[in-house]
Amino acid sequence: MFLRFYLAVEYFIVTRFVRNGVNPIMRVLFRMPIMFYRIGLGGMIGKQVLLLTTTGRKTGKPRVTALGYGYDAGSDTYHVMTGWGGKTDWLCNVLKNPRIHVRVGAREFDGVAELVSEEEGIAMMRQVARINPLAPQMWSRLSGIPFDGSDESLRKLVAYFPSLRLRAQEHE
Repeated sequence: MFLRFYLAVEYFIVTRFVRNGVNPIMRVLFRMPIMFYRIGLGGMIGKQVLLLTTTGRKTGKPRVTALGYGYDAGSDTYHVMTGWGGKTDWLCNVLKNPRIHVRVGAREFDGVAELVSEEEGIAMMRQVARINPLAPQMWSRLSGIPFDGSDESLRKLVAYFPSLRLRAQEHE
């Protein structure tokens, strides 16, 4: 029930208010999940949103970003997609330093972020579209890339929205 509500709100916000980048109102909305986690309500949104902490590529300071995710229990791996054509600060930070910290619900771990292959990205997008049928419309609206369900349109979307795998770091 909460997932459907969350996805509907996400779709409404993205299709109505996101035009050319993030404005101050959008910035506040995007940071709301961080506030939820900080006041102890992370469990309420932990099935939809994780917190990714990266190291700032210029400052070296911790930078926290809230992201929707997919989870593969078999490999204990979280999957995330970038927005804005891959021109996000958090992706630039990860490319500079792939060591990360993840908080999802009550779980926290240090880990590593890795870009996924095009084929893995396509599989991830298909999975997201099955869970959230509104996602392809959002992707098209944000990217300007028409989505017709074909592999070719998915390849274009994967190039526009790079995807990453987040996995716990092996402790030796």
